[in-house]
Amino acid sequence: MEGAAASPEGLRYAEYTRVPTGAGKGQAELDRGLARTMIAIGLGVATVAFAGRYAFHLWKPLEQAITETAKRISTS
Repeated sequence: MEGAAASPEGLRYAEYTRVPTGAGKGQAELDRGLARTMIAIGLGVATVAFAGRYAFHLWKPLEQAITETAKRISTS
């Protein structure tokens, strides 16, 4: 009886243990690809954040210069 109980249990999880033949990649390779994608997305978000911070700090003095120039043009 024990062999009969082990067989259905093994069949129940058989779909999770085999690798699809059409994909040609193992689970480890898929995990590495996902990890690379997540790292690339994280680096992209960090790059955009630093660029935005730089632009914000650059904009403050530039805004003052533009405002002063506009006042000079309007008075003359």
